[in-house]
Amino acid sequence: MHQYTKAFISLLAATLLTGCSSTQTTKEIAFPIEATPGYDDGFDATTLTIHKGDLSGTATFQEMIDDLADADVILVGEMHGHKKALDFIATTFEALVDRNDKLILSMEFYERDQQLALDDYLTGVTDYPKFVKAANRKKGNNPIGHLRMIELAKEKNRKVIAANSPRRYTTMSRKQGYEALKELTPLQQQNFAIPDQLPEGYYADTFRNLMSGMAGHDDNEEIVNSFLRSQSLWDYTMADSISQAVINHNAAVYHVVGYFHVDNNLKRGGSPMTDAIRDQLGHHIKIRSIVTHGSDSLSVTSHDAPNEEKSASANYILYLPMK
Repeated sequence: MHQYTKAFISLLAATLLTGCSSTQTTKEIAFPIEATPGYDDGFDATTLTIHKGDLSGTATFQEMIDDLADADVILVGEMHGHKKALDFIATTFEALVDRNDKLILSMEFYERDQQLALDDYLTGVTDYPKFVKAANRKKGNNPIGHLRMIELAKEKNRKVIAANSPRRYTTMSRKQGYEALKELTPLQQQNFAIPDQLPEGYYADTFRNLMSGMAGHDDNEEIVNSFLRSQSLWDYTMADSISQAVINHNAAVYHVVGYFHVDNNLKRGGSPMTDAIRDQLGHHIKIRSIVTHGSDSLSVTSHDAPNEEKSASANYILYLPMK
């Protein structure tokens, strides 16, 4: 198991329990020059080793782009806050924008009720300081890699989808269950998509095992299920956001999300988000996936190798030093 997997779950639990706040003011905020499209930061992400998930070897950056260029949905699993991983993800998006004029961006880090803040910024209604304030951006949720992609989308007149459920509703689902969400007004319910049932299979088993191993959660099935409800609301809301973008905008979607949501997505039960996208759009659509993993080894590990229980981690896998 990757060290990042445990860290991801710990961060998830802390985030669900505590939420986020921002104390920035517009006077303190300046646009980071590093996020300007075309800026050279001295790191060539195209030279990183890209492993094929089927263990057939490696792919060049160009070979990967050729495969992704006509995909309907590209799911990109990031390591939150890992600068080189985010650089690679942004570089990939930039290359694909040049190849596919229908490609738009979708992001886990933006919640549906922040769509207006994104749209106002993309269309020039607000400037960067006002955008940061309206979208509740701060250092932890506004990394350079994300901003690079948003700036390119702005320059190229591409949409950016605020894909996730607002945290207050995921918290509500954890504490009160999905039935409480169903009692909300139609306008409130536009901010999330409720799954028909909790996921089953490799993803759910992995999530339960990780949560059960955390302090205070041992032998408490309801606590574990409550967190799985929240996680599932995120997964299904993002899947719905992606699917609606494909349908309503006749678009291809590049969705950036934490890698745990994408891992093992090639087989049903490995990624509920991917399963929900296929259920909504049909199994004929072309979905491709990339995951970035932190590892002491820079080659395919047993965690990512396919077996009878699970699929390969993704179509393309990158291993990067933990720091």
